[in-house]
Amino acid sequence: MKLLDRISNLFLIGLSVFVLAGSYKLGIGTLRNLGSGFMPFLASALLFILSLLILIGIGRKGEKINGRPSAGWKNLLRPGSLIVALLVYMLLLNYLGYILTTFLLMAQMFFISEPKRWHKNIIYAAVIAILTFTLFRWLQVQLPTGILGIGW
Repeated sequence: MKLLDRISNLFLIGLSVFVLAGSYKLGIGTLRNLGSGFMPFLASALLFILSLLILIGIGRKGEKINGRPSAGWKNLLRPGSLIVALLVYMLLLNYLGYILTTFLLMAQMFFISEPKRWHKNIIYAAVIAILTFTLFRWLQVQLPTGILGIGW
């Protein structure tokens, strides 16, 4: 692992510890009554775990990289289309509602990663949209209803 990779992982670990401490001070709350520090605590814990796994090298296959990846348009297509998809998601969320907009976003993300398995991508996108909607309803989060009128 290169020195800059180690430095960036150590920085992310330090940042996640800092956010973990701050979110704990805000109050995590209980499972039924979540505090304002719950989501930052959860996100920073995930960042800590993933940065630590990358730092110690779990999941690396030992490939040798001779040079830097090219910064051509082909390498920018996937991240660029993801940014456009997120902007469209933001614009259409109130109009179309949570379930339909989330389904379209997830389908777009799956089609970017695996374009040949379109029927599985649609099923996965539908399952994720329904499961997250169910989770948010259980947590009593108010979601936009949109043209379908599903939500509260």
